[in-house]
Parts: sequence; C-alpha cells; structure tokens
Amino acid sequence: MVDRRQIYKEFQAAFPKEHLMEMTLAEYTNLERENSFCYWVETKTQDLGSIWGGSSYKFGIYEYKKRPDDTRIVSNNRYAWYSKYNKQTDEEAFRVVKNSIIKIAEHASKGELEAIEKIDELGDVYKWKIAFLYSNETLIPIYKREILIKLANHLGMPNAKKANIPALQKFLIEQKGNKDLFEFYEELLRIIKETDKSDKEHRIWLYAPGENASKWDTCLSQEIMCIGWNDMGNLLEYSSREEMTIKLQEIYEKPEASFKNDSLALWEFTHEIQIGDIVIVKKGQSQIIGRGIVESDYIYDDTRPNYRNVRKMRWINVGEWESIGKNVQKTLTDITKYPDYVRTLEKLFENKSEKHYWWLVASPKIWSLSKTPVGKIQSYTLYNDNGNQRRVFQNFIDAKEGDIIIGYEATPVKQIVAIAEVAKAADDKQIYFKKTEALLNPIDYSTIRNIPELSDMEFFKNMNGSFFKLSDNEYNTLLDIIRDENPKMPDKSNPKYSEKEFLDEVFMTSADYARLKSLLLKKKNIILQGAPGVGKTYSAKRLAYSIMGEKDESRIEFIQFHQNYSYEDFIMGYKPKDDGGFELKRGVFYNFCKKAQNDPDKDYFFIIDEINRGNMSKIFGELLMLIENNYRGEKHEIRLAYNDEYFFVPEKLHIIGMMNTADRSLAMIDYALRRRFSFFDIVPGFDSDGFKKYQEKLKDETFNKVIDAIKALNSEIAEDDSLGQGFCIGHSYFCNKETGDKMWLENVIKYDIEPMLREYWFDNTEKFKKETSQLLSLII
Repeated sequence: MVDRRQIYKEFQAAFPKEHLMEMTLAEYTNLERENSFCYWVETKTQDLGSIWGGSSYKFGIYEYKKRPDDTRIVSNNRYAWYSKYNKQTDEEAFRVVKNSIIKIAEHASKGELEAIEKIDELGDVYKWKIAFLYSNETLIPIYKREILIKLANHLGMPNAKKANIPALQKFLIEQKGNKDLFEFYEELLRIIKETDKSDKEHRIWLYAPGENASKWDTCLSQEIMCIGWNDMGNLLEYSSREEMTIKLQEIYEKPEASFKNDSLALWEFTHEIQIGDIVIVKKGQSQIIGRGIVESDYIYDDTRPNYRNVRKMRWINVGEWESIGKNVQKTLTDITKYPDYVRTLEKLFENKSEKHYWWLVASPKIWSLSKTPVGKIQSYTLYNDNGNQRRVFQNFIDAKEGDIIIGYEATPVKQIVAIAEVAKAADDKQIYFKKTEALLNPIDYSTIRNIPELSDMEFFKNMNGSFFKLSDNEYNTLLDIIRDENPKMPDKSNPKYSEKEFLDEVFMTSADYARLKSLLLKKKNIILQGAPGVGKTYSAKRLAYSIMGEKDESRIEFIQFHQNYSYEDFIMGYKPKDDGGFELKRGVFYNFCKKAQNDPDKDYFFIIDEINRGNMSKIFGELLMLIENNYRGEKHEIRLAYNDEYFFVPEKLHIIGMMNTADRSLAMIDYALRRRFSFFDIVPGFDSDGFKKYQEKLKDETFNKVIDAIKALNSEIAEDDSLGQGFCIGHSYFCNKETGDKMWLENVIKYDIEPMLREYWFDNTEKFKKETSQLLSLII
C-alpha cells in the first residue's frame, strides 16, 4: 500500500517553502533528474496525483536533451523557456518561474485559491500540483479541471461545468468533511474508475471539417476537430445562442438574417458536445471519411491561423465510405435522435475495429526504417530465413489495416525514428507497413527505458522479436515523448525571405551576395572571416534564410567551438549516468544530420561560431572526410567508431563557420580545415547601399561624421603592416538605431572601439590616444 502522506512529507523535507527563494536553476531542473524540483513534482510524487506526460514546457524553463523547435519557446545551449516571459537569459527566465512558484506556495498555504488561478506563467496541472504540495493538505490531489468537474457532478455540485478550479476544489474539500484527506482521495479515485467504466449513452454527431473536408488532414495529423467563424472570437464569451446570433448578424451585416444553422453549430460545438461523444466525419453529400471519440472540452486556440475553435479527438476509423442517401449540409448535426440513420452509418464501420498500436523493430543491418521514404509501403515477411514463424506470430495476424506503429531501429541506432501504419493486413506470407512520418528528432532508447508507464511494454519483457503490442496508455505515453521533441506545428507558413530581404538587412553588395551564395551551394562548407563587428553571425543566419526562401529556424543549428570541444560532444560518446555507469549519447551534429536525412528535399544549415578555436580532427573524427562536397550522401556512408552504425552527411546540409581575423591568440588554420572550406571575407559595409539608406534614414550629421572618421581609420588599419584589413572596425557597432543619439555614439566609441584600438596599438600609446581623441571630438 502506498504511503501517500510519507511521500508528501518527503517532498516537504526536500523543498521546504521557506527555502524556495534560495533554489537555483540547476536544483530546479537538470538532466540528472532524480534530485531536481521538476522531477520530484512530476515523478517522485506521482502517487499524489499524476501530471506525467505532455511537454516539458509546463515547467516554464527546463534543461533539454534536444533543442526544442517551437516559436513559443526560447533556448540557449542548455535551457529552454517560454518566449512569453520576454527574457533573454536563462537566469532571468528562471526568476520569473521561481517567483511564480513562491507565490503559488504562499497562496496555497493560506488557502488563497483564486490568486493561484490568476498565475499563468506555468502549465495549469503543474501549477495546481505545486499548490497541493504546499497546501497543508487543504486541497485535493487532482489537477485536471475535467476530472474535478466529473467528481463534482457525481457528488451533486450544481453547474459544475462552469466552475473554475478553486470553486471545484472548495466543493470537494467540503464533501471530505472530517475524513482523512488521502482516504477521501482513494474514494475519489474509485468514483473516477467507476464513472469511466459506466456504459452511459453518448451522443452521435455528423461533422464536416471545412468545405469539401478541406481541414481533414489537419484534423487527422493534430488529432482534433475544428470549426471556423474566426471573427466570433472565443465562443465561451457568449452566454446564449441568441448572443451568438446577434454577433453573426453584426459580423456579416445582415441584421434580418436568422443564422439559425450557424448559431446552432457554434453553440453545440461549444456547450453540447461532451467528452466521449462519437463524431462521424462527412465529405460532401455522399461520402463518410472518418469516425472518432471526443477527448476534450471546447478549446479556443488563437495561435491557429484559422479554424480556431477546437476539440481534441481520438480518430478510430479513417477511410472512404459511400453513405446511404445524401448527407445533411450543415457543419455539425446531432444525429442521435435518428437511430435508424445512425445504425446505417455505423454499419459502414462494422469491419473496421478500433485502431490498435504496435511497436515495430527494424534491424539497420537488414533494412533502415529511418531511410525509408514517407509514404512508401514496405512488405515484411511473417517467416524468418529458416521458414519458421516470427516471434509473437499472433501479433502479425492481429494487426489490421490502419493500425498505428511506432517505428524503432535496433542496435546500433537504438532510437524511435518513425511513425507508420499498417497499410495492408497480413496475408499468408507478408504484412505491409507504410511510413507516415519521419521523426526529425529521433527518441533514444535511454529516454524511454526507465519511464514507469512503459515498464510493462511487451518489447521490454522480451526483446527477441520484431512486432510487439502497445497498450493505449503505452502508445499515448510514447506519443507524448515523441511530440515533446517533434511537435505538430500549427498549419501556418514561415515568413518569406529572399535576396531582397538579405540585402536590406545585411550590408553587402548584391555581387558579393551572389558570389557567397554560389560558394556555399557548390562547396557545401564555407567560413565567414572578418574583423569584429562586421556581422558574421548576423549574415550567416540570413544567408541560410535566403537560400531556404523562408525564415525556418527548425532547419538551422547554431553552436560555438572551444578548445575543450570534442568528438563526444559533436558526434557521440559515452557520458556518465546517474547510477555511476556510462551510456552512449549522440551529439549535436549527429542529431542534426539525422534530422536532415529525414527531410532530404530541404536545405539545412549548421552554423559554427569560432570554428578555428576547435581541433577539427578531434571534433569531426572520421566525419572530416564526409563533410567534403564530393563525399556527401548515402553512397559514401562509413561506419562510426563508437557503435558501428553506418552514417553519412546529407547532401543538402550546409556548414557555415565563422572566424574572427583580429584575434591574435588564434593559431593558423590547419590544411585539413582550409581544404574542406571556402573562405569568404566579410568586410565593413559602410559603403553598401543598405548602410547608406540606414544613414539617410537617421538624418544625423554627427553620426555621419563619426562614420566618415571610422572609414578613414579603417584605411589606416588596413595599411598598417602589423594589422591589415582583417582588423578593420565593423559596421554592426553602429546599427539598429531609429534616431541619432550622441550618448549612444560616445558609449560605442569609449566601450567598444577604444578597447579594440588599445589592443591594436598596444605598443604605440600615442597613436592609440590620437585616434580615440579624434573620434570622441566629433561628438562634442
């Protein structure tokens, strides 16, 4: 029997409320897991109400294994946090999170639940779990509103569906009376179990996902149903169907129109559909294309470009069936009251049972699931080379068309690499799979091995086989992990970006841009070299954008080399584990190459700052040959040192290095690096058309004088035998201003330019003082 109160006390001892102010970011979240605040709240206290699964975003800030690719998230080389915090550093973001936790703990200890409800810096379930842990046992350890509503309804709370979490918690605590909190919690768990098992009748809905089912692919991929009427905004803001009608009349400027069908669809979608209801999907007047179960209450998602009114779904039948008679033309229709019609529709699915879930193991030595193109149908024999049935043979027989498959590649890869489906059920000899999604960020075996919800997986109990059952819970847990690293992004396009945008933002001539682009596309690898402040990093990212034709951050990886950077960081190597052992971890370049391999038709860009500070032979190892333009692609794959995996660098992966030519501490670039890269000089852009337009826009005479002086100074630096063009002062020191500002100019000269000149002429103090004084004199 789990001692919940003991777990509660252990958490209190580990993270007492009075010590929260002293908690560090490393104590809050780290990859050692077992000693962090986040790990305690999510995993160690899971018997005090589970919040496991979903995205790590709920923690506000977290240390990641793989860098997230989501516009809602900001990240550096270790941590990721919500962009809504509007913080530039991890410590600033952590202060937001920590202050929220302290407020939650303080309010919870005083029973101030409404104040907790208003805190929105953290995920809701996470927020209320923290509140419980500091509530002195005055809250129920259940954190999802829909479950609290179910319990409150069962225990007789009027209008429970409209109540917020504080009201629901207060009601349930009142029902507890004098009972021990955890004994009462056990009672509530039994009620949940019983109501889940109850065979209550659900309503049946006929639904059109957009005109001619135009949104059906979106509904399937994101596991939702959605309707339009964007101008209506959040439908929960309307207290009646009549209010909706009035708004529709206003929007469409038709005060006499009834909008009967529109208002009914909006009201029913928002208030009448219930979790567990059946939704049958139509296309036009004669086709049925799907069937599913409602899994959430109404959601208004204003991040979507359109069709923002959403409910989460579990689609259990997907296909094409001819309906008997014509479908009604409305977007949403309750057909429960037409039992004969419902039975006619349900007969269409009689031979299509609910989807089942499977775990497929592919041996890379025989066939590679990661290299199989999306959409390709792959046959798989039911018998081994000796003619014997494959292990767990019944699984192959039970798999039906449309079942979902988690695709895993065995040793040496040991990663979840794809999602697939059964394309055709087994015949006498073979079963047929179709790859439906390549995972741009594969999931390591080590990530899933010790997750409690997966401990009973058939695969883990006996790995000698290739096709294993997954329970619904195991599949959903795995899918949560997969989506954490491979989120389904809203169907919105990235901002377009062309040569025009590049030349507007990067102060370079069009001829130099054309030459630079041509070099990168032909050589695959270039190094942008130049003095400080010429905009090497800025140019590198925008060069990538211009070749992609859009600002797609998911296809860019940015790192910085240093003297201790190694092959183990870059490709793969053994890293310490919590238990004292070691495990093989894949590095940033390996993972990015895999991502590009799974998306072979698109360009990817790997940007390396301070590339000459790293030992290239040490870092790239055997891949130093594979980055050459003549050795790209699968036909040149070689075996990796650590795990014998065959590996290649994709043809459309481009490497952009950056090098500061004014750093005296750097040694000469070795021939191995120089031979594999083209070198392009990024020079100060004061004379470019873009910078001249910028000057004209500022309309500041002092600024113009300073720029003229800097250009003259650059001429002297270029002609100085001890310096040269690589030491010229860059234009970026003087960019990104809307209006002229003398204090800003003075600060740039004193705190950016002056220290640099002091270093340049460290042996000529008179020269240094003269040049600095001349620049400062222009501002007075």
